[in-house]
Amino acid sequence: MQKIIFSTLSITALFILTAVLSYSEESYTQYKARLIPGTDKPVIKNCSDFNTIYIYDDYVIYTRPSGDFEGSNIYVFNPLAQDDNPCSVEPQRANYTIQAGEFGGANTFTGVYGNLLFMDQWTGRDFKRLLAINLDNRSLVFFDTYTSPKIRNGELLYFRTLKATRKSVTDKIPCPNAEEWKARGKQVLYVEKMIVDLSTMKKEPSSKFSCTYTDPIGTAAPKKYGH
Repeated sequence: MQKIIFSTLSITALFILTAVLSYSEESYTQYKARLIPGTDKPVIKNCSDFNTIYIYDDYVIYTRPSGDFEGSNIYVFNPLAQDDNPCSVEPQRANYTIQAGEFGGANTFTGVYGNLLFMDQWTGRDFKRLLAINLDNRSLVFFDTYTSPKIRNGELLYFRTLKATRKSVTDKIPCPNAEEWKARGKQVLYVEKMIVDLSTMKKEPSSKFSCTYTDPIGTAAPKKYGH
């Protein structure tokens, strides 16, 4: 009887451990690829010259570093158009192309969720923006300054970054560790927790404010990034 109980417990423990490791491995894979946690899981192929292919059920996303901007050109293909070697693509045959500097900044692919393509965008200033493109009609349906995004239960959760140069922001949001973070070479971010219903793209401010830090976000000459 004890052996049976022990075996049952061992199987249960193994199942739990396997589930945890599987989840962790998936999250880590998305982290390494700089994809937003909770976005659809692709097969990732690293090609030559820093080009990368992300293979989804409904799309194949090909990214290529731009010689003109930080970030990458993003090419969206129909998966049926691919041959056995996904790296041998012809960008000019893409169904949809997003240039690295399109929408006013340097774009980097950060994932697909359903028919939404997400991009991180550096504007050449000391903040980042998150953009979402509806791949059905090729329209920009969302953008906001952000940090720490994730998708859960059909919602995009993130922290909107606020302008730290505004005294109204720094006075409103206590940040006792700000000077310590700055002394360590970090950039202080004043943020508000946000929720977006991805079925409607409606933003819901939480009125919950806090502060955090990040590695410094560099700046560049505005003319280089179209500002």
